[in-house]
Amino acid sequence: MSDRIKDLLGEVADGVEPGDRLDAIRAATADDGRRTGRGWWAAGGVGLIAASVVTALALSTGGTPQGNDPEPAGPAPTTPTGAPTTITDGPLPGDVAGEVPVYFIGDTPNGPRLYREDRYVDVGYGESTLAGVIGVALGRSRDGSPRPPLDPDYRVVWPADTFGTAALDKETGEIGITVGSTNGDSASLRERGDLSAEEASLAVEALIRTAQGVVDREAPVRFYLDGEITDQILGVPTSEPLAAGPDLDVLAHVSLEYPSEGRLVDNDAPFTVRGLGNSFEGNIVTRIQRWEGTAVVAEVPTIAGWMDDRLFPFEVTFDLTDVPPGEYVVISRTDDPSGAGNFDTDTRRITLVD
Repeated sequence: MSDRIKDLLGEVADGVEPGDRLDAIRAATADDGRRTGRGWWAAGGVGLIAASVVTALALSTGGTPQGNDPEPAGPAPTTPTGAPTTITDGPLPGDVAGEVPVYFIGDTPNGPRLYREDRYVDVGYGESTLAGVIGVALGRSRDGSPRPPLDPDYRVVWPADTFGTAALDKETGEIGITVGSTNGDSASLRERGDLSAEEASLAVEALIRTAQGVVDREAPVRFYLDGEITDQILGVPTSEPLAAGPDLDVLAHVSLEYPSEGRLVDNDAPFTVRGLGNSFEGNIVTRIQRWEGTAVVAEVPTIAGWMDDRLFPFEVTFDLTDVPPGEYVVISRTDDPSGAGNFDTDTRRITLVD
């Protein structure tokens, strides 16, 4: 590894979202005149580079969205009149600064679904991780500035002036999520506006799953509008606490957990890709290809699972010792027994350094 790259890597802390140093490292590893176009999975595309160039080792660990609204979670022990503002029994699990799962909307061959992205949430100003992560899921920073998903394939569909917070009431076991509008027109959030029914339902589902991921339990979620219980949010009924929907109805059928978008990868060390998937006969294929063009440097099949209404973990490890530095994309996809090429895919851009 060159001294320049070592110096730059020393300025990038693990777990922190990419910043200015990432651009500098990319500049140090990029070829002159590099295009910025993204290479996508192409059936029958360019074959693998000879096996002597790179060896890949695989380790296996392991319906179309109908616009259905999240289902009520069942009767709550009590019916609060206002949103909870404090955590009643000590800190939440993982209530420290760090990476937490956040859900965003992305496209699949069967319509919009939710993808998971681990995001760094800084706990400060008396704010809990749960409160802070809701802002991230809404695409906003603490100061109200835009904070879009790291992966450009994901999106936030909430209006740009939406703010939110959340708290866990440990007496009722409910998570309370409050949303509102900085323009003073919070009542407009009751309707879905220009959103499709699927997008509106998934926007609410994304907040439910993000909040449940922080508290590490399938707690019922009650929604509030400016601190008061509301009968609907984005047209989705919210009179009762809501539960997360069935995984295969709302989640993309393959989702990468690691690497994160823009991750720096040292080609001197084994590179492990981790994710969740559900595919025909459990087949998940992961490949690494050049960011520009479709030249593939490695491809590994593995088995996740499929005989259940959930996503199964998968893991593959690549030896990239002989792969030159530069920009690459990691692509994992499901299988399609119809032969029509209707794969669910998830991608991550990486920068390889030596």
